[in-house]
Amino acid sequence: MTAGGLQVHYARAGRGAPIVLLHASPGDHRPLRGLAGELARRFTVYALDTPGHGGSDRLPVADPDMTDYAAALGRTLDALGLDRVHLYGTHTGAKIALTFAVGHPGRVASLVLDGLGVSTPEERADQLANYLPPVRPRGDGAHLVSAWHQVRNMYLYWPWYREEPAARLPAAAMPSPERLHEVTTGLLEAGDAYPLAYRAAFICDPVPLLARLTVPTLILASPDDPLHAHLSRIPTTRSRTEPSGGDPARLAVLVGEHAAVRSGGMTEPPGSPAPSVTGTPARRYVPARTGASLVRWAAPPSGARPLVVLPPAPASGRAVRRLLEGAAASRPVVAVDLPGTGDSEPRHPFTTDLDELAGAVVDVLDGLGLNTVDLYGGGAGAVIAAAVAARHPDRVHALALAAPPDPRVVTPDLAARRTPGLVPDDHGVHLLRAWHLVRDGALRAAARVFDPDDLHMRVLDIVKAWPCYGTAFRAALGGPWPAELRTPVVVADPPGDPFLASGETASPPFHHDGRGGAARLLAALDELTV
Repeated sequence: MTAGGLQVHYARAGRGAPIVLLHASPGDHRPLRGLAGELARRFTVYALDTPGHGGSDRLPVADPDMTDYAAALGRTLDALGLDRVHLYGTHTGAKIALTFAVGHPGRVASLVLDGLGVSTPEERADQLANYLPPVRPRGDGAHLVSAWHQVRNMYLYWPWYREEPAARLPAAAMPSPERLHEVTTGLLEAGDAYPLAYRAAFICDPVPLLARLTVPTLILASPDDPLHAHLSRIPTTRSRTEPSGGDPARLAVLVGEHAAVRSGGMTEPPGSPAPSVTGTPARRYVPARTGASLVRWAAPPSGARPLVVLPPAPASGRAVRRLLEGAAASRPVVAVDLPGTGDSEPRHPFTTDLDELAGAVVDVLDGLGLNTVDLYGGGAGAVIAAAVAARHPDRVHALALAAPPDPRVVTPDLAARRTPGLVPDDHGVHLLRAWHLVRDGALRAAARVFDPDDLHMRVLDIVKAWPCYGTAFRAALGGPWPAELRTPVVVADPPGDPFLASGETASPPFHHDGRGGAARLLAALDELTV
């Protein structure tokens, strides 16, 4: 969704009066899924990614403060058609929620502040100096281990960097590896934006805001929360302060009861807003038979035939961003996160085959209202693109194939070895395995060291989708290449694929040579117009 010219990623569930959930730093909305699922039994729940986190654009402000984040929340509510909501925020999200409720009391029916930090000036200065080390990708992947250590320490010490007995959390219960993984990948995904919301939260003193607050408010914190001790620092106000249990079901009871008695006159919110199509690449989810696929798309004013891009699985659409940006100047262009890859939301458990993958791509075309398209596929995505053209020739005007795998070389057994399991473990070793998996593949494919920033992006693509990141890759390479293609084929530049070596790709029969950049590829596709 677009709000105030910025993309905002959110999850929606349930029916009833609207309640908006704001997450803690440094992650995204994923740790709130359990709470959202419980509340969705009674409310329409919106879980937002804070600007600069998850799938939401960062604010166009060099050093934003809480008023900037609160203003962004207001624009998001406007775009969602929400005049009045129940509001829940935890940690950084609590200060955003508090700032918004003080500035716009008429728009907040009830407020829950979970883990509200109240720091002394000395603590605040110490946190600003030490809490926010930058994320700088390194060639050896050590930055991934550092991020894991940082997040893990958040559950052992307060503040996390002060490893001494006095800072040890007394009720520390280490979350599951999967929960640590969610928070760590959220931090890594935010990158150099993650300190911004943190810094704004540290600088924000909630005590003067609480004195001005008129919204019915519940302030709470779990005993496992490092900010539980801050409950005693909160001055007596018209709000209610109490501890909470750490599990989502207990928290949902407290939040739900606080909101339910204040839902009078509130109606069920409208449907999700229609996406706006502009010349700037935007993002949205499109339902398919395999789940929901994230698409990145842009549409210039011209009515040219759309180009749909299938990345080299297991990469996401970010791997083809240069093609997306280059093609968007002259025609509508869509990059699809294939099922089980990148930020797609596949069904669980997720298994598939080439037929279903091809059908899922057609579902995306239908969901976007696209009839006949030019279809690009890179690496394993080329196999899926060819399968779409073979099964639905009326939907594909021309194929652009970039370094498809040679089925005589890339066997199903080899495909399985290239995509080993990356189950999160207690100590974050799976992140280092993923780094060297991608780095070794990049060296094998191009005999050169890839830029650490590019490797970092590719690694995030697979570790975010760790339960099924290799499913589409293995399914594509496990099916036969179409015996006959009636669709014209243009050969395209190799996409840069760490999962296929240079000697493992084929050169399919083609009608035109589109190698030499995006402009040359588009020209070759246009030459096929009849």
